[in-house]
Amino acid sequence: MTGKVRHLLERDGRYFARVVVPSELRSIIGKSELREALGPDRRTATRRLSAAVARFNDVIDQARRKSGLPSGPLSYRRMNLSEVAQTHFAEEDILDENLRNLTGEDGSPIYHPEYEHLFRDGLAAVLRRVVSGQAGNDEIGAVIGWAIDRFRDRGNITAEPGSIEWRETARVLAAVQLETLERSKTRDAGELPAEPKHPLLKLPAEPERASPVSLMGLLSGYLAELRASGKGAEAEKRWKPCFRQFTEFLKHDDAARVTKGDVLRWKDELLLTRAAKTVRDVNIAALRAVLQWATENDRIKSNPVAGVKVRVTRAVRSREKGYTLEEALAVLKAASDYRPPYSSAAQRREHPTLSAAKKWAPWLCAHTGARVSEMTQLRKQDVRTENGIHFVRITPDAGSVKTGQYRDVPLHPQLVERGFLEFVAASEPGPLFYSERADRKGKLHPAKNNSSKIGVWLRSLKIIPSDVDPNHGWRHRMKTVGREAGVDPRVLDAIQGHAARTAGDDYGDVTLKARAITIAMFPSYLLSDLDTQGATKRRVTYAAECS
Repeated sequence: MTGKVRHLLERDGRYFARVVVPSELRSIIGKSELREALGPDRRTATRRLSAAVARFNDVIDQARRKSGLPSGPLSYRRMNLSEVAQTHFAEEDILDENLRNLTGEDGSPIYHPEYEHLFRDGLAAVLRRVVSGQAGNDEIGAVIGWAIDRFRDRGNITAEPGSIEWRETARVLAAVQLETLERSKTRDAGELPAEPKHPLLKLPAEPERASPVSLMGLLSGYLAELRASGKGAEAEKRWKPCFRQFTEFLKHDDAARVTKGDVLRWKDELLLTRAAKTVRDVNIAALRAVLQWATENDRIKSNPVAGVKVRVTRAVRSREKGYTLEEALAVLKAASDYRPPYSSAAQRREHPTLSAAKKWAPWLCAHTGARVSEMTQLRKQDVRTENGIHFVRITPDAGSVKTGQYRDVPLHPQLVERGFLEFVAASEPGPLFYSERADRKGKLHPAKNNSSKIGVWLRSLKIIPSDVDPNHGWRHRMKTVGREAGVDPRVLDAIQGHAARTAGDDYGDVTLKARAITIAMFPSYLLSDLDTQGATKRRVTYAAECS
């Protein structure tokens, strides 16, 4: 029977036969689908499936006749010989089992094996003649014609009496009937019937089911490997909720049972409430990475997320990604003028480290092109001086660094002039822009938390357009200004922590001195006449000191 009609469902370890009722017949049958329990054993369920579907089709046919609608096309329910054999076997086997459960009015069984044996012995002899091809058409019709007629009436076969197809079908059904007789004798002896011997009745071997593999356990293993190399803190915070949501969607935690279809259905559900970019870059990316790791480490056979894609429409951009000079000056002026809001309640006052972050992080980003969280995680010991060059060390020891590598970024003369070194000298040992006493349990690193608060604060001032990232805009601007100043792209990449563009760029070192000379080439941001008068002199003097 075609896959459109026959369908085996599994629900919580139990199997069901299911046939969808045509829409025009649902009002007559009273259901949108017909379903029958087939038990917890898959092989037994598979064997009984054809018979259940045949009964469902009988119900549908009766409804069609009652409605006056024409029968469906025969090709819709056509069976091959294997399906005919399996259906007949299942129907006769179930009938034999059901007869043994029936009793008369006095409670005595109506099934009597001694009478059945006499009937079976004579029937078996004729059936063997049919199987061997020695029986004539009249003999075939008498002994097994009823079964052929049943399949023809259902539209499963079109064999006309006496035709080659008819005799072939009869030989198969007679062989199947012999199998059912043997099973009946076995039940009479109080034993469990063995598997049938006819080739058409043998079910394919069940694939060996893999041992359960916990999805959450795989995530823990993946994160443990990341932690061994000093990574994974951010992935753990973002990915654990994703995996919990996926297991809730699946209603199980077994990675060995996850299929590509499961992942696609989850993706479709997520897209109903989330942005496509978030689904792609967080949910699907997390699942893909962990299950690929599991595949490579022989935890599961294959990665069901491989090939799953989320289409993200390219955003329409009407302006540059980075700050314009006017926007940059507005942000830096807001940072320079910032004063924390007053509150009479001590517990509501802004923490001094957050106030310092709002005052200094924009200036540091403007002159380093660093990620804002790389600046808000700076510690006092990360601000250094060597051979007269003042610089900050951006290091994974302090927090998250995307590349996982430290880099040294010289301070622009304007940062020195504005008193950043004095601010650092007056600060307590440890983080400059967040409190070490912040509770991190189940939350973002406090440096990231404060970097987000800076973005929210700048948005609230309404001094930058909505399509410019208030923090990341500095990285784009640094590249733009660097190109205008004619700086070496390789040195600029080293300052900002971008990967080398070619294999040749990996040769040689970008020294601290080279970076300092490059930083000195960048212009100052002039907020006042005083800045204008001193900017050129500071830059020339600083470059000379670095040389």
